[in-house]
Amino acid sequence: MNIAIPEESLEPSLRDLSGVTLELATLSTRSAMWTAHGMMPPAALQELATVGVVEEPVEVQVVASPIWQEEKLRVRVQGECRGNIRLACSRCLIEFNLPIDAEIDAFYAPGKDPAIKNKRWQFEEDVVFIPDGMLKLKHLVEEELLLALPMNPICVSGCAGLCAGCGADLNRAPCSCRKATPTGPFAVLKKLQSY
Repeated sequence: MNIAIPEESLEPSLRDLSGVTLELATLSTRSAMWTAHGMMPPAALQELATVGVVEEPVEVQVVASPIWQEEKLRVRVQGECRGNIRLACSRCLIEFNLPIDAEIDAFYAPGKDPAIKNKRWQFEEDVVFIPDGMLKLKHLVEEELLLALPMNPICVSGCAGLCAGCGADLNRAPCSCRKATPTGPFAVLKKLQSY
């Protein structure tokens, strides 16, 4: 289920969701549903700040609904969060803005993970168990945004990076350092490439 977030710029009237906590047990009736639409301010996204700089609030829209499986409550949270983060390019180290758009589709359950108590129990890898049954929306959003980030962010697709010898930015100018002449027992083989 995709939840559309309007294309307009972030409204200042959007509610701050950084302190919102969903008590999973409140969704125990089969017809229950919980929705939230608002924003997360940069100060609330502390884990994300260890990777890059978030300068503007992140827009968040989520819907939580109960799913019953074998008389056990599971809460499915779906939605989207979107914003911008300033990162350092992994090739040239120049900072650039990266739009992040993360889809949320996760399952939660109140209580402890039954696989921890009983080693024979089949592990439920798609369900996150919350011992106190209180889902902090801030943690969910931050986790999804971190997972949406590229492992090696690159400012532009053709980024040439830095010279390994002198550290010059190869996107701006060619390197001025001289290439070392290979030495060793296999240096002679380099001459064969010219034939």
